[in-house]
Amino acid sequence: MQPEKYDVVVVGSGLGGLGAGAILADRGYKTLVVEKLERIGGRFSTYEYEGFKLSTGAMAIHRGGPSEEIFKRVGAQSDLVPVPSLFYRIGGKDYEMPAKGSITAILDIINKLEVDRTKLLGGLAKAVATEKVMGAFRKSISEPEKETMTFWEWLSQYTDNELAHGVFDTMVRSLVGGHTYELPARVVFGWFIKMGGSRDVGVAPHGNLVNMEKLAKVIKNNDGDVWTSCLVKRIVVEGGIARGIVVQKDGSELELTSRVVISDASPKKTVELAGQENFNEEYLRMMRLRVRASSIVVCHVAGDRPVWPPNGEPTSLMVTGTLRMHAVIPMTSIAPDLAPPGQHLTTFQFHPLSTYLPMNKEEEERQVRLELSQQFPGYDKHGRILKIDMKDIVDEVPEMHSKGGSDMPTETPVKNLYNVGDGCMAYGYSGSTGAAESALRVVDTIVKRFKPGKA
Repeated sequence: MQPEKYDVVVVGSGLGGLGAGAILADRGYKTLVVEKLERIGGRFSTYEYEGFKLSTGAMAIHRGGPSEEIFKRVGAQSDLVPVPSLFYRIGGKDYEMPAKGSITAILDIINKLEVDRTKLLGGLAKAVATEKVMGAFRKSISEPEKETMTFWEWLSQYTDNELAHGVFDTMVRSLVGGHTYELPARVVFGWFIKMGGSRDVGVAPHGNLVNMEKLAKVIKNNDGDVWTSCLVKRIVVEGGIARGIVVQKDGSELELTSRVVISDASPKKTVELAGQENFNEEYLRMMRLRVRASSIVVCHVAGDRPVWPPNGEPTSLMVTGTLRMHAVIPMTSIAPDLAPPGQHLTTFQFHPLSTYLPMNKEEEERQVRLELSQQFPGYDKHGRILKIDMKDIVDEVPEMHSKGGSDMPTETPVKNLYNVGDGCMAYGYSGSTGAAESALRVVDTIVKRFKPGKA
């Protein structure tokens, strides 16, 4: 029996893989997406837990940009409920941010708090020179390639104010997935260049899986398919060219031929599947140097009322001055259907002190519970910790396969083999947005090189 032939086979069904597959299928390429889990979506999906719909990764998702472009290209609609406002907790008090000029507003708040502290306790005020910092910020955004230091070092040139450093550390962790003392300043400025400091985010009202199923439907409606619970054993490479995959399906191994293979399994996994001997030393060296996964801890709290804000307003909160906690998203204040009737779901995000080193999961859980009690005392009177999800750098599924600014190209030394996902994000992108952008780049390359159904 001859193996079935495809134009494109995609390994993995994250936003990068499923997005690329859907666009190509819509353009007439016979496409197969293979996913080893029983559900599609990767870290852009949803799973049921005690009646709650929990995210596998992405929560507050940037609206517009590459993610929305994927849905637009295939004629589908990404369903997101906008998060209308943003608060920052600074010095123990919550401040609503303006739609524009948040950084300036934050620095002004810090200066007022510093003046009040000095009046109360005496001593010298550690004020932040707002115009000086903002002027340097604008200059660095215009010339990011000149910034070779970490963001913490960059900011330290202008202020040693602890509140200011705490605010920026929270901001950078949320946007780029690492601490200011870990990430190059150019990476942070790159995000502001590409995303424009965008605060336009939304939450999928019924979970991310619903949106991903729309992309899967596009593939199936165009003579393609999406297989779940199927493990890809090998990417077949012959003569330096990707020829297809070997997949385990229903207890049997099948060899499928394709003209193009797209891997959404991470650059390292792609090399493992295709065979290290098929990659040159320059590429392997680049991968060893660039691919640096990031870690995160996510705590889901359930209760008969939201932990924050008490009035149930649909908003989000950035927490500053903490070692680990940085973001609070009252999920059901934004999207009530994510919890059973009468219940609320609040999600908290934490980063370990180092996102470059493997975490001690027992210690991180202890710290999560401690910071939760410190920042929201009494939260357990009306709620409980539903689940703590940890994504470590040594896990098969970390927070991201690579931090922004240290990513791999989408093309590989193996002809017709491409990577997509958050292991090969373009400069200035991060997370699901970066994964989506990588899919668009790969699609555009394939469309230029191959016609559907033709050798």
